[in-house]
Amino acid sequence: MSVPAAGRSQSAPDHTRPWNEVSGDWGAVQLHSTLMVDGAFFSQNGASVRQVGDVPDDGEFRLDRLELTSQLRVPFRWDFELNANYNGLDQNNGERGWTISDLNVSVPLWSGGAVTVGEQAAGVGMERLTRGEDLPFMERSTMSEAIKKSHELGVRFTGTALNERLAWSAGWFNDWLTNGDSFEESGNLFAARVTGLLVDADGGRRLLHVGVSGAYEEAPNGTARVRSRPEVHQSPDFVDTGSFAADHTESLGLELAAQQGPVAISGEYTFTDVSGASSGSPRFAAYYVMASWTLTGEPRPYDRKKGVFERLRPSSPFSFRRGGSGAWEFAARYSWIDLDSNAVRGGRFDRFSAALSWYPAAAWRVQFNYGYGRLDRSGVTGLTRFYQLRLQFEL
Repeated sequence: MSVPAAGRSQSAPDHTRPWNEVSGDWGAVQLHSTLMVDGAFFSQNGASVRQVGDVPDDGEFRLDRLELTSQLRVPFRWDFELNANYNGLDQNNGERGWTISDLNVSVPLWSGGAVTVGEQAAGVGMERLTRGEDLPFMERSTMSEAIKKSHELGVRFTGTALNERLAWSAGWFNDWLTNGDSFEESGNLFAARVTGLLVDADGGRRLLHVGVSGAYEEAPNGTARVRSRPEVHQSPDFVDTGSFAADHTESLGLELAAQQGPVAISGEYTFTDVSGASSGSPRFAAYYVMASWTLTGEPRPYDRKKGVFERLRPSSPFSFRRGGSGAWEFAARYSWIDLDSNAVRGGRFDRFSAALSWYPAAAWRVQFNYGYGRLDRSGVTGLTRFYQLRLQFEL
């Protein structure tokens, strides 16, 4: 939601202003939230049960991004963001209850550029930076959840160029103020990303996106651990290296995405080199490829400042009185991760997923996901089928 122009008269009522926004000549404040009711059902073979246990079917209520944002113009333009989650979309926190995912202030430094200070996304990976509730699937890929640089405390510079066809970010992060460790024990993280639109035509209906990101992270307390759930929030970790001795990690990620009208394809590949003599300096790798097709013809909006695709919006919202089909979307994804390297044996996992979503209106979404996963660990191959349902409402 945009801030109203400074010259707008405040005497006349603004019938187009959303109920969750307060604005004036001083700036604007908005309240956002996403409410989700999820269900997950599992079908495992005997090997899978031996590997990860008998995973029970489960349902949960999740409130993601209870978000307060503001834009103030006095004495200069600055943006404030506060995000809180209840059973949020960050899978590896192992907690139930409220967590703060973003708490930061952003100030523009030049045209198209800004600096953001506080708790924020480190800015690595297209799928990682896309809001979880905006993806064609209920959860991010195993790759994005395992080898991630998510919400960190630090300073990040962002900018655009070439009429917003090029976007970049670079930041330094250290969570010592929030995790209870000393500055040295917590470890520094340096992360950067550059994306470009090689093709930008037909009002955003035809796009070709490329991107590259990198990160250097000092291992907190001299140890590292990589793990991930199998793209199901209610599931335990399927791949897990456990804690092992490490000095630092170096990661590189590559991105490619294209959109032609209602059809979009995307993929990312990432590898992480770990410096640690006792663990044999392992290398981990992961990727995913994804395709989506909006059966009702709508393209996905693209955020040129962040270099990510946004939530699908139906061109003909469903209504009992006026008709309308809403938007229907079908998506397929294959993801793969390998955490077996040298002395570290975290397992290999791959999953094929299909998703069908109905967006009756911009704020609503009903979704079904099916997944078939294979876990190779300790000489055993476990097979699991995943069935997931979601009802989502967004302010």
